[in-house]
Amino acid sequence: MTNAELNRRAFLRAGGDAMKTSFIALSFPAVLTACGRAQQARLLGEDFTSLSADEAREYDAIAARIIPSDDTPGAREAGAVYFIDNVISDAFEDQKQQLRSGLEDLQAKTANLYGKTQFADLTPIQQDSLLTQSEGTDFFATIRFLVIAAMFSLPEYGGNKDKIGWHLIGFEDRHAWTQPFGYYDSEYLEKGE
Repeated sequence: MTNAELNRRAFLRAGGDAMKTSFIALSFPAVLTACGRAQQARLLGEDFTSLSADEAREYDAIAARIIPSDDTPGAREAGAVYFIDNVISDAFEDQKQQLRSGLEDLQAKTANLYGKTQFADLTPIQQDSLLTQSEGTDFFATIRFLVIAAMFSLPEYGGNKDKIGWHLIGFEDRHAWTQPFGYYDSEYLEKGE
C-alpha cells in the first residue's frame, strides 16, 4: 500500500470522525439542497445568503487550511465557502450562534497571539497553528465536516467543483461499469450471440 493510499484512508477516517462531532448534522437531502444552491450562487457570482463578506473570507481561509491548495486544488477551488454559506442558512438559530461564537473565539485568539483581527490575514503557518489549537472544539469539528462534505459531494449539486475532491482521493468517475466476463459467459461467446 502506498503512502498516498494510507493518507487518503486517514483523511477519510478523520472525515467520519468530524461528522460524529459536528453540531450540524446533514441528511442526504440537506446536502443535495445545499449543494444545488451553492453551485448556482458560485456560478452566478452571487452574494452569500447567510455569511457577511468578512465571515465568508474567514471561512474561506479556514477551509483553505483544512484542505489546502498545494500540488492539487483544495477547498478554495472547490467553492467550499458557498456550500458552508448555504448549510448555515438552513441551520437552526442556536447552531448559527455556535458557529458565530466559534469564529469570534478564533478571531480573539488571532488578535491575542498575532495582533490582527482577521484569521484570513495571518500567514499559513500562523493559521495552521491556531487551527491545531482548535482541533478539539465543536466549532472546528463542524467546519471540518462541512469542508469535507463540500469537497466530496456530487459536482452537479454545487460542491466538488470540477470533481476536485474526487481527483484528490483517486475516485474514477464512470457513467457505467462493465462486469468482467467469466465462465458463465463462455457458452454465450461460443455461440457467437
